[in-house]
Amino acid sequence: MSAVTKTEPYCYDLRGKDTETALIGPITARIIDADRLVRVDFRNGVPNWMLYRTALAGDSLYLAKLREWTIAFTWVLAAHGVKRKTITDELVGCAALDALSIVLYTRELQPYTVTADSIGVHHKTYRRLRDGVARRLKLSLNEYWIRLIVAYGYILNYERKCGLPQAALV
Repeated sequence: MSAVTKTEPYCYDLRGKDTETALIGPITARIIDADRLVRVDFRNGVPNWMLYRTALAGDSLYLAKLREWTIAFTWVLAAHGVKRKTITDELVGCAALDALSIVLYTRELQPYTVTADSIGVHHKTYRRLRDGVARRLKLSLNEYWIRLIVAYGYILNYERKCGLPQAALV
């Protein structure tokens, strides 16, 4: 057994290399290949790669595009779940950014009653829209994360079977 270097993620509980640690590290060819495998079967319209890299890996590179997409997605949900005369730019924008904050940082920007009062909408309407967006984003992120871990394992297994050189996980 080779000595573990500082670049290899090593989980002492599992007594081996840790896949989750490798996936939240720098982007590698293996991670990109795993993402490609996931996208073959799992296309739900959510920018899962951007969400995963921002929420789990801590990259801020995709944050601006993720905010834009979340606002557009919130518009679609608001059109189907909120009374037409209640929908405003402020309601959609605040609910979208608040929901994204819940997913990325696990906290709301400020209490939802304060936000709802400041934009002139009932607090139940605001909370229902915000929580609906946050719930959908969390579900998509969780499903993507599980599929990415499995796909990463397939990539490692393929490299082992084909006799490709075994590099560090990262």
